[in-house]
Formats: sequence, C-alpha cells, structure tokens
Amino acid sequence: MTLGQIIASPSSRITLVMALLFGGFGVAMPFLPRWLEETRQLSGIEIAIVLSTSQMLRIVVGPLLATWADGFQDRGAPIKLLAIATLTLHVAFFFADGFVQLLLFAFGASTAAQAIVPLTEGGALRASLRPDGLPYGPCRAVGSGVFIVGTVAGGAVVGAAGIAATPVLLLTALTLMTAAAWLGLKPDPAPPRAVAMGFVGRLRLGVGLLGNWRFALALGASGVVQASHAFFYNFTAITWRDQGVSDVLIGLLIAAGVLAEIALLTFLPRVERRFEPAVLIAIGAGAAIVRWVAFAFEPSVIWLWPLQLLHALTFAATHVGAMRMIQREAPEEVSGIAQTLYAALAAGLFMGLSAILSGFLHDWVGALGYLAMAGLGALGFAMIAPVLAQRP
Repeated sequence: MTLGQIIASPSSRITLVMALLFGGFGVAMPFLPRWLEETRQLSGIEIAIVLSTSQMLRIVVGPLLATWADGFQDRGAPIKLLAIATLTLHVAFFFADGFVQLLLFAFGASTAAQAIVPLTEGGALRASLRPDGLPYGPCRAVGSGVFIVGTVAGGAVVGAAGIAATPVLLLTALTLMTAAAWLGLKPDPAPPRAVAMGFVGRLRLGVGLLGNWRFALALGASGVVQASHAFFYNFTAITWRDQGVSDVLIGLLIAAGVLAEIALLTFLPRVERRFEPAVLIAIGAGAAIVRWVAFAFEPSVIWLWPLQLLHALTFAATHVGAMRMIQREAPEEVSGIAQTLYAALAAGLFMGLSAILSGFLHDWVGALGYLAMAGLGALGFAMIAPVLAQRP
C-alpha cells in the first residue's frame, strides 16, 4: 500500500477518531482530578464519585447504548452522534459549579465519551480484516501514542499556565475528534440481520454471551485487572505531587507507561503467536500484583520508571486478551454489545466501584491504598485460572 492509500483507508480514518479521543483522555486522566480539587474544592471522595458514577452505571447504560448503535445501517453514524454529545456535555461540565451539577454533567459527558470507545475498537478490528486494512495492534498503538501527546502536552501546559488550562486542552481534543468523525468516517454497513433483529433481539443475543462461562470469566478477570488501575488513574498525580514530583515529570512518567504499551501493541502479532488470550490476561493480572504492591510503599523516582513499564502488561496485555476473546466468541451482529459488555465491566462497574474505594483509601491511608489494587490483581488471576486449566 502507498502512503496515500494508508491515509485514506478505513483503518486510518477510524484510528484518527479513536486517537483524538484518547488524546483527550490523556489530558483528563492526570489533571481532571486536580482541576476538581483546586478549582471546585472537592474532596477525594467527592472527586471519586463525580468521576466514577457513569462508570458504575455503564453496566446498564453501556449495553443499551451499544444495542442502539448496532441497529444503525451505517455503524459510523452512532459514533458521529455520540461525538457531538461528548463535546457538548463536556462544555456544560466545565461551566458547572457545585457538586450536584458537576456530578450530573460528568455523568452525561463520560457516558457519551466512553460509549465511543468500544465502537471505534470494533471498527478498527473490522477494518483490519479488509484487503486494504491495517493490523489492529499498530492502529491501537497510534491511539496510545496520541494519549501520550495529550499527557505530556498537558503536563507542560499545566506546569506553565496552571491547572485552569485543563478545560481548554480537553475541549480542543474533543472538537478535533468530532470533526474527524463527521468529515472522515466513510459508511460502514452493518449486517442486515443486525437491523432486522430489532432492539430486543440484539440485546438478548448480546447479553446471552455471558452464558458462555469461559467468555464470562475471561471478561470478568480482565475487567477486575483493569479496575485495579483506579487508584493510579484518579490519584497518582496527587500522590506523586505530594512526594515532590513535578508536573512535567508526572506527565513523562505516565507517558513512559504508555510507550511500553505501544511497544507491546506494535509487536502484537509476535506476542499473539506465543500467548493465547487467556494467558495474556493472566500475565496482566500477575503484573498488577507486583506493580501496585510496589507503588503502595512510595518508591523513589528511579524505581517509578521500571514500574511504569509494567503498564504494557497490566493494561495492554489484559486488554488485548479481552479483545481477542470477544472477536473469537461474539457474532458480528452484536459485536458492539460484546465490546461494550467488556467496557461496562473493565471501565464501568468494576472501575467505578474501585474508584470510590480509592477515594476513601486516598483520604484515609494515602498511597497504601494501592494494596487494595494489588488485591484486585490477585482476584483477576484467580478468575482466569479455570479458563487456563481448561485450555485445549
């Protein structure tokens, strides 16, 4: 393929939308909790509730939105509509004041944004199967790379201009994402049967996937391991700042973890030839135990670098294992619902409950709250163990 063909391919177009959304996440993850603390004077538990309520309710709202999205004849249409909703609700969120207003607008904004993620993931997986498609791993790596750009740029701008720059950076990324969706995505026809099944039929088939115990345990295990990142996502910037780590260095440390993730995704075909999905999830769970136990005892900066490299395993290996289980087990008619079931567990119910627990632990014991996250890693390993034992 020529460079022009690569740029014009469906893989590149859906990757651009995904990447710009991830760039916004790169700003929001380390700095939005601080923005809430410093400009809205919220406590640790209030921050956790504001940022996690939509995550907990995704177990209900997510599959419903995905069932709605799977009913479009063009699978790009719901992405475009959700992009507009994401941008509009984030604008309202940043103008909100008071805990209740922030909670309501955060719920709407986060729900819309997170609903886009499994739809773009599914689009990238489908595009990779086309003759002009690009491999899923490198496309997902591009998304992670733009996440780094958002994080590093956020660290530099916040360090220079203060935490008040956070809304400007995030809204810029979301505006570009919305433009990329509306101007760049070409029609992505859905299987006729998906539309013909109707809302109830699609929902019944998608939720019925949980009756497959191997599939259910794999998604549950990966969801628990992903939820073990809650303390890191919500309070690492605060705990590192209290340890004397600068804003710029915080951005670079987070970027180092994502660079390790990109490296794994770039060489994903080689990795997948050696490790099947359930093994990748188990590796991620084991790495989570090591990473979070070490973080609990506030290691010096020199140790933070190698510990951050474990993000390639705790996040990326676990995520890829879940994606491949979905691709292997889910009918195409309900691919969006299957993707969202994983998201509803990994970044939804489990992550939301873990985030609230993290808020209490942050206020109570500080960095020692990471020990609870290590416990979630151990739980994930225990859940995937029966799947490993039944491997052919």
